Amino acid sequence: MYPVFYSGGAVSAAYVLASVFSFLVSHILLALQLIGLWFTYKKMNLPGWKGIIPFYNIYTLFDELWEKKYFWRSLIYTVIFAVCFIIGEVFIFVGGVFAYNSYPKASSGGTSLILMIVGITFFIAALVMLIMAFVIYFKVYHRTAKAFGLKTAWAWGMLFVPYIILPIIGFNRNIVYYGPLNTVNQ
Repeated sequence: MYPVFYSGGAVSAAYVLASVFSFLVSHILLALQLIGLWFTYKKMNLPGWKGIIPFYNIYTLFDELWEKKYFWRSLIYTVIFAVCFIIGEVFIFVGGVFAYNSYPKASSGGTSLILMIVGITFFIAALVMLIMAFVIYFKVYHRTAKAFGLKTAWAWGMLFVPYIILPIIGFNRNIVYYGPLNTVNQ
């Protein structure tokens, strides 16, 4: 006989509580990020609403601090990443189905191996596209940090923990917006 805490009801209740907790935490972090974006954009002398509209906020950031063509490149890299990832998943899934269904037969083992290799190739292409988009986003966040007179560590923060960094930039009166960089190499 199993102890009471292993019953299906207790596990379901724990799952529901964990789901509610993660829902609340994720929405609180999203709210912090949106509030930080609003006030950061206002500090950049832009309307705050431009900071909270998905895709348009990044487009505005590229337009203000760098060039629009890099926004479009990052968007293309992201779309190619998603497409390659999905195609890679399909090839690996189909290869796995072939391998599972034809395991006793040695003749179709090569087909499943080829499908899996093609799938892994698409995953590698997806990873390359993700890294290329990541580099572009880091560069625009680096330009954002420099426009506020901040160090490079703030760019890493905007990339990985924007729900902490953006409210700090938006609400800290000691952080002042100086304007976009005028150097070509930055």
